[in-house]
Amino acid sequence: MKKKTAFLSLTIFYFLLTVSDLLLTFFATPDLSMEGNPLVQGFGMDWAGLIAVNLITYLVYFAMAYYAYIKYKPPVSAETKDLKRYLADITYGDPEKAHNGMWRWPKYWAPQVACLCYSVATALPFARLIIVVEWYLILKGIHAPLFFSIVAVFPLGRIDFFLALFIAWTLTFVWIAKEFKANKKLYGELSENENS
Repeated sequence: MKKKTAFLSLTIFYFLLTVSDLLLTFFATPDLSMEGNPLVQGFGMDWAGLIAVNLITYLVYFAMAYYAYIKYKPPVSAETKDLKRYLADITYGDPEKAHNGMWRWPKYWAPQVACLCYSVATALPFARLIIVVEWYLILKGIHAPLFFSIVAVFPLGRIDFFLALFIAWTLTFVWIAKEFKANKKLYGELSENENS
């Protein structure tokens, strides 16, 4: 139930942010001259293209959130004490293959994909919110020199892209910790049922 609520909250929130971003962009720069999207700046994309890209992006986002929060069913592992062995078990099917970095080609892709989808789907709304706030400040003429000086540090002012990367990278560790804890609980319940 918690995962379903998180999925609905994130997808609705991201949809509202997407619509807000497009509306604020239209009010701030109807000719798209101030739009920072590389497809607009570099390839001259018009409003139809920008809306289409946002629609496609949202559909991909929805699919990633759905996989991470609803569809993915984690495997049950007997490795409940050592995190590295747990990761090796669900990734390679062998806890003895535990090593730093987990750089080998996975045998089972579902956990890797779920981790990626969880990280990106959870990070993107926060990154998109920054863009909405930025447009709001511009439209209202609010003087925020610190905010805009930070934005100016990033290529094309795309602080959202780098923020999304940082948050998503951090969330991979959150996902691993959550899955390890959930596996420990599930394995304990299964063991109790077998013994009773």
